[in-house]
Amino acid sequence: MRPILDPSTGESPAAFAEATPTEVEAALRAARRSYDEGEWRRMPGELRAQLLDAVAAEIRAEARRLATLEALDTGKAVSGALTYDVYEAANAFSYAAAVARTMHGDVRRSSFPPDLLPGGGPDVLTMRMREPAGVVVELLPWNGPLMTGSQRIAMALAAGCSIVAKPPEEAVISLVELGRILTRAGLPAGVLNIVLGAGETVGERLVTDPRVDLVSLTGGVETGRRVAELASRNVTPVHLELGGKSPVIVFADADLEQAVGWAMMAAFVNMGEVCVAGSRLLVEESVYDEVVQGVAAAAAGLPIGDALNPDTFIGPLITQAHAERVRGFVSRAVDAGDATVVGSPSVPDGSPATFVPPTVLSRVRPGCEVEQVEIFGPVLAAMPFATEEEAITLANGTGYGLNGTVFTRDLERAFRVGDALDCGEVNVNCHFAPDMNGGRGEPRRSSGYSRTGVDAYTRLKAVNIQTRP
Repeated sequence: MRPILDPSTGESPAAFAEATPTEVEAALRAARRSYDEGEWRRMPGELRAQLLDAVAAEIRAEARRLATLEALDTGKAVSGALTYDVYEAANAFSYAAAVARTMHGDVRRSSFPPDLLPGGGPDVLTMRMREPAGVVVELLPWNGPLMTGSQRIAMALAAGCSIVAKPPEEAVISLVELGRILTRAGLPAGVLNIVLGAGETVGERLVTDPRVDLVSLTGGVETGRRVAELASRNVTPVHLELGGKSPVIVFADADLEQAVGWAMMAAFVNMGEVCVAGSRLLVEESVYDEVVQGVAAAAAGLPIGDALNPDTFIGPLITQAHAERVRGFVSRAVDAGDATVVGSPSVPDGSPATFVPPTVLSRVRPGCEVEQVEIFGPVLAAMPFATEEEAITLANGTGYGLNGTVFTRDLERAFRVGDALDCGEVNVNCHFAPDMNGGRGEPRRSSGYSRTGVDAYTRLKAVNIQTRP
């Protein structure tokens, strides 16, 4: 048995057993059988939608319990888990229900080259229809297991897929609870199968199995490389969302009060353990000190404490090992002269080593480690720029390409800079996008290559019908 640790206290409220090879085989066999027999994928969209709506309703009814479990398992502040993660989890199933009701393909007329056949040949009607991707292996992250798990699983179910899902060993509770909710709602046996264990054992057995039609991973770059390598043995398609080092660009003409508030939230919500965190703050030189000091002051006032305290904003990081990793980035940057700490409040006395305060690093040297590498913790790297061109160069100067943010009152500049940013999503005068289910773009470079929404779990089949000989 592996203990489940509460990052706020170090105590173990529960434990779980890693799936055996026999249990992994049973999960894969059940998913393959359920898909091939077709009870779920052939079910009318309206009936699938009714089940997904029922799941959304139960998540809302169980909101406080689910938020508490998420806080115990991950260290996520319970107030944030309640108002954001649980809300988005329920919304994902409501959105997926609407997709199941309305999913469609397209129809167009097509023709042969006019000189190929006498009279131009027959008239042909081409129908492109969406069908499920098949059996999906879903590998989920520890930073938002309920929200991300719901978004991925809800869309895969709306598409008609069967799923084998593996949560990270650091955070298993939410996905197990989600499985129970789906079972109570009446999901046919074998459509969703949850296996627990390490990526090096359970995960690799799933990714390399030839019965799998699609592998979907939300995780880190190194894990993404490994998954892509393993899946390539069977030429299994992969969808990878691998994080970011997202820039928040503030021009001097922006509403600076709004920019400071958003920049603080972008960097420190969920302790910076967010793939779309705005972990780089790029500020025009003339307002640089004002903005950076404003963000540092705002961060210094954030309540730090036990994740189950409803007043907490900054809770613990997921594990002590991860907290040590985050602290290492800061100490190396300061020791090397790559940055100066301008804001880093103290954590409460007696706090476990999992706690890291929200830290603002100023005048970060371009190209150094803290500017280039995803830290995945409450550390913000701030840098000045002199011109729009320099801002774009700095923003595009990492290996990531998930998202970026621009603060300016100049609409033409907003479009111009947004067009120049090499990322899948651009925010203007805000950071977090309100549509988490269908409105996100496709990431670039080390952030992965993944489609969004139901598109990620469907494939197109073209049917060509001769309508006039």
